[in-house]
Amino acid sequence: MLLSMDGDVYSTPETVININILRQIEDDLDIDEKISILFLITDNYTNGFNEIFGLLQTRTENPYIIVDYVKNHPDNWKEKVLEALCILNNREVIKKLRISFKSLDLQYVPRFPSYSKSINVVMKCLYKLCELLDENEQKLLLNCVKSENSNYEPLLDNVEYLELHLLYWMQIGYITISKDKLHNAKRLLKHLKEMFEDGHLKIICLELEELENNLYVDNLRTVETNDKNYLQLSSPEKLSLSKKHIDKRIINNGLCIIINQKYFGKEYETRCGTEADCSNLHETFKTFGFKVEIFHNLKKGEILETIKNISKNYGNKYDCLFLCILSHGYEGGIISSDEKKVSLDIIEKAVCCMELIDVIKIVIIQACQGKTQGSNCLATDGLPNPTASIEDTHRFENFYMFMSTMQGFLSIRDKEKGSWFIQKVCKVIQTYGNELTFNDCVRKIMKSIREMKGIIDGSQIAQLPEIRKDRLLSDFQLKQVAPTT
Repeated sequence: MLLSMDGDVYSTPETVININILRQIEDDLDIDEKISILFLITDNYTNGFNEIFGLLQTRTENPYIIVDYVKNHPDNWKEKVLEALCILNNREVIKKLRISFKSLDLQYVPRFPSYSKSINVVMKCLYKLCELLDENEQKLLLNCVKSENSNYEPLLDNVEYLELHLLYWMQIGYITISKDKLHNAKRLLKHLKEMFEDGHLKIICLELEELENNLYVDNLRTVETNDKNYLQLSSPEKLSLSKKHIDKRIINNGLCIIINQKYFGKEYETRCGTEADCSNLHETFKTFGFKVEIFHNLKKGEILETIKNISKNYGNKYDCLFLCILSHGYEGGIISSDEKKVSLDIIEKAVCCMELIDVIKIVIIQACQGKTQGSNCLATDGLPNPTASIEDTHRFENFYMFMSTMQGFLSIRDKEKGSWFIQKVCKVIQTYGNELTFNDCVRKIMKSIREMKGIIDGSQIAQLPEIRKDRLLSDFQLKQVAPTT
C-alpha cells in the first residue's frame, strides 16, 4: 500500500479519508474484503445485488469498485467506510491511516453485532453471520434457500461469497431490510435454527430476532472515565440480549494451571510437540497478567489432587481460572502418565468446589476423544446423558469446558508446532483477548479449526472442537497488562 501520512491521530472521517486515499486503501484490500465493505456500506436493499455484482464484473478493467460505488452513493460514505474497516478488524489499513484502533473501537463498538453508528445494524449482523459460517455450512444454507426459490439467479451458481447471495435474497424479497432498521428474516432464521443446533450461531440468531421485533439498542455511546472505558446506554428500556454482552466481567486477576502430559508407559506414545503447546499457553496467559503454574507428567492421583488443591494452594482471590490439560484421551476423559483413565466428569467435580464458587472456571482439554478420524464430512456426536444428582448445584455454576475435538473423534497434533487446537486458542486470545469477549473468541477458534485440513497416512483429515459444558453466569473479557521488566 502506498499510503503514507505524517502528523497526529485524526479525529474525524473528513480529515482521515478522501477519494484519493480510498483508492490507496483499495490497493491494500483483498477482493473478499472489498465485497464485505460494499455489503456493509450499502443501503440499496432492493437493487444492491445488481449494482455490486455489476461492479465486480468490471474489476479487471477498474479495480476501484468501492470508489465507484461511493461516487454514486456519496451520503456519509466516509463514516461508513471507516466503520466497515473497523468491523472487518483490518488493523493494517487502520494503522496506515494513523488512527488509533482504540479510539475507533470506542466510536463504532465493532464487537457488538446489535449496535452500529452509520451502517445498518441488520447488515452488520448478517456480515457477522457470514464470518461464523464455514464453507460447508454456507453451502448447506445456500442449498436450503435455493430449494425454496426455483428461479435462483444462475449468475450465482459458482459464486462463493455469501454476502452476494444475501444481497440477492434482499433483492428477491426472501429477506427484507429497510433503512429504518426493520427487517423480516423469518425464513432465514428458520434454516439457521434447524441446521445449526450446536449453538455457535445462537447469539446472531437472537440478535436478528430482536432486531425484527424492534428491540435493538438505540443511541449507544461511549464515555471515557479516568482509567477505563465503559458503555453507557441512553435507552435502558430497550436493553435485551445486547445488554448481556455489554455487562461483561473484565478479568483483572487470573490463574492458569497447565497439566502437560508428554511421557506415558508402554501403551501410549510420547506426545512430541506438547512443549510448544505448553510454552504457547504460558506466554499467552502471562500477557494478560495471569499467574501461570505448570505441572508435568502427573499420575491419576496427582492430577486429581492438583485440581482439588487449587483453592488451598492459590486461594480464591482470582476472578478467573483456566485449567488446561494436554494429554492423550479416550471418549469422555483423558489419560494420566501412569496410563489410567480420568473422566471429564471427575475433573469437573474437582474443579467445581464450593471454595471456587465465585470464580469463573474454564477447562481447556487438548486430547483425543476416540478413534474416529475427522474428514471433510464432519458429523456431530451427542454428549453423554447426565446422571441424576442430589448434590448442591450452585457450585457447578460459572463453569465452561472447551474440548479440542468432538466426542468419539481424534485430535490433531503437530510433533513440532503443537496441536491445532492449542495453536488457535493461543493465537485468537493473544490477538483478540482484550477486544472480544470469551464467547466471541471461542467462535473464532472453532471457525478457524473447522477450516484447517491436513494429511495423515495419505488421508485428508479435519477436526471440529466442541463446547462440552457452558454454565457461565456472564461473559467476560481479558485485560492486557504492560510487560514486566
